[in-house]
Amino acid sequence: MIFKNKRLLIYLTLVIILLASLFFLSKPQRTDTYKVQKKKMTTSVYASGYIDSSDSVVLKAEVSGTVQTIMVTEGDEIKTGQVLLILYHAPVSENLKDMEAQIGALSERLRPDSDFQRGLLQYIEMKRVSLSDIEKTLNRLKALYQEGLVSEARFDEIRREHELAKRDYERQINQFQDNMTSLNYQLEGLKAKRQALKAELDKYYIRSPINGRVLRRFVNVGDYVNHMQQGNALFSIGNERNIETLLFVDEEYIPKIKEGMKVYISLDAYPGEVFEGVIKAIDGQSDRTTRTLKVKADVNYGKPVFFGLTVEANIITVESEGIFIPESAYRDGYVEVFEGGRTDKLKVRVSPERSNGYLHVTEGLREGQEILIR
Repeated sequence: MIFKNKRLLIYLTLVIILLASLFFLSKPQRTDTYKVQKKKMTTSVYASGYIDSSDSVVLKAEVSGTVQTIMVTEGDEIKTGQVLLILYHAPVSENLKDMEAQIGALSERLRPDSDFQRGLLQYIEMKRVSLSDIEKTLNRLKALYQEGLVSEARFDEIRREHELAKRDYERQINQFQDNMTSLNYQLEGLKAKRQALKAELDKYYIRSPINGRVLRRFVNVGDYVNHMQQGNALFSIGNERNIETLLFVDEEYIPKIKEGMKVYISLDAYPGEVFEGVIKAIDGQSDRTTRTLKVKADVNYGKPVFFGLTVEANIITVESEGIFIPESAYRDGYVEVFEGGRTDKLKVRVSPERSNGYLHVTEGLREGQEILIR
């Protein structure tokens, strides 16, 4: 009897457990609801970069040499044409001095009252006087010859002497003119070489091509600069009034970036603040090493900023308004609408674009409806 009662008790317990399980399993799963409403949603692309000058210049040497003197330091304000750095140039300076000496000597010879020209002209004058004396003798003997008082042989002799003296005189004049012409040509050639040496010497004086400020210095006194190497930068300079923001975007997002898009910038220098700007230019070639593309932005900071400051950016690629629902509410083209105490599946159409975990519903829902989020 006791054994039968125990078996009955076990059966009753199992029945109670079974009924309880059925009760809990049949109870609807707990879900959240989302009230449909219109929203403004954006999709953005992240980028990082830094603040630079729109007219920044990296100065490089055109010649090789040792850094002899540095005239400025980082942060200095500079003017166009100002000498920033001098490379060792003694051999070029010596060549220029030699050239100046040669030009001076030639110029002295070409001076009308120079000893050189006076000596030549005195010699020419001697030839002229000699010719004049022979001409007088020729004229005198000619008259005597015509009267038969001088032999023909003597007259022919003095006539030959006159002809030789005349040619000699004319030759000396021509030689003098040729000498002057040759010296003038030599002088012009030396002056051209001097100009080339001056231009060469000027390359050892590194000057600023713009008004601005020294952003960075890459060399020290005593460093050797090889102008044939790519990494021969001396200074980075720029105008602090012409600020631009350089951003580097991963290659995979480049097709989404267009000029004119909004960009929001944040800086560690101003925590919690966001600065708005616009994309103004996109480089035409990516960096194969970093697999990024450089994008330039105009940003109105409205506060003091400095070249080289690191920035983080979100470039707004899509900005739209409409009905957006959480991705978890959508499944296989349907959502579950909760209305009047009951749940119905409703077919909707969504845009393929995702925006921060939301889907844009283009058809099938209206504002105010409640949908289930599972």
